[in-house]
Amino acid sequence: MASSTSTAQDGSATVKSSLFFEDMEPGQSMSSRPELISKEELVAFAKAWDPLPIHVDEDIGVKVFGSLTSPGLYMLAIKQRLIHTLPVQNVIASLGYDEVRFHAPIRPGDTVTLRQEWISRRASSSKPDRGIVVLRFSLINQEGATVMSHLDTILVKRRTP
Repeated sequence: MASSTSTAQDGSATVKSSLFFEDMEPGQSMSSRPELISKEELVAFAKAWDPLPIHVDEDIGVKVFGSLTSPGLYMLAIKQRLIHTLPVQNVIASLGYDEVRFHAPIRPGDTVTLRQEWISRRASSSKPDRGIVVLRFSLINQEGATVMSHLDTILVKRRTP
């Protein structure tokens, strides 16, 4: 695994491992740090992008689901935030999501962790410097329940063509 230097929020240099196509073994997985879901952030996101009453009005959320619940787009945004806590992956592009599922709600006060699992990979037949990898992303709450999952097909740099 190669490494790269990046800058932390406090301005200090940090070293992160960098994953290439060859490092992405089907069947292997990794998990992110936990993320606490803030009521304020969830509601602010929902007001901007999906202002359904169950996401922004606590009385309605409690009446319908027992609490406010997050929009699906918020779950995807949290997943994306947590990707950046994992080792850097030499992704050229995402080729698309499949099987996007919202299994259970995320609620204010929940803590979620991102699990990334490599499902399959194949070298590009037309460009030897890259390969195609399919991964499964799952957001898992503090009770161990999967609340969101999807497949992502990505184009990744190869270490050695």
